[in-house]
Amino acid sequence: MYKNFIIVPILCASSLFAAQNKAYDIRSGIVEYAVVAENPNKNDYIKGSSKLYFKDFGDLEITDTTMVQKVFDEEEKEREIVKIVKDTMYTVNFDDQLIYSSKIAADENGSSRFVLNKENLQKMGATFIGTESVLGYKCDIWQLGDDRIWSYNGVPLRQISKSASGMQMEEAKVANFNIDIKDDKFKLPNFPVKQMDEIIINEEGEGDY
Repeated sequence: MYKNFIIVPILCASSLFAAQNKAYDIRSGIVEYAVVAENPNKNDYIKGSSKLYFKDFGDLEITDTTMVQKVFDEEEKEREIVKIVKDTMYTVNFDDQLIYSSKIAADENGSSRFVLNKENLQKMGATFIGTESVLGYKCDIWQLGDDRIWSYNGVPLRQISKSASGMQMEEAKVANFNIDIKDDKFKLPNFPVKQMDEIIINEEGEGDY
């Protein structure tokens, strides 16, 4: 239900692979986001939160996102966890109580990770429009179509997306970098693991099988 609204903090294009394996230009980080989607009906809403943990420049990362949607006085909640270990993605489906494991497709150079750096953003057609601090971190601001991204060393700290259904904003409320992160932050639920085919990560961080 919430696939159009969840913004995982890995912005990339399915045809654009980084020339380097590291996803971020910073060793480790913990970022907590608030997610809000505009709704034409003032009585309805879509909102949520997301947590990103990563270390080893993104060789190991996990994103835990919970979204809540209220429509016609009925509220529904959906949670999704995505873990990446180098070239392997694990997606937790709480409805099925399964973990789907897939290899991330690599390019001709053997790289399977994406980098939100100047070179790649420009290849995607993004325009640099300035800098601004978010939580005290100086971010480069990029305009990519109807999306605007505030990137700090490859980590998006704010993103505004516009579409026919309205506007959605994801903004970091807490961000700490170059810190030690305990291994238990990267644990997944004790669900069975189902191996899937190779996938390509699309621009919203989800996978096409």
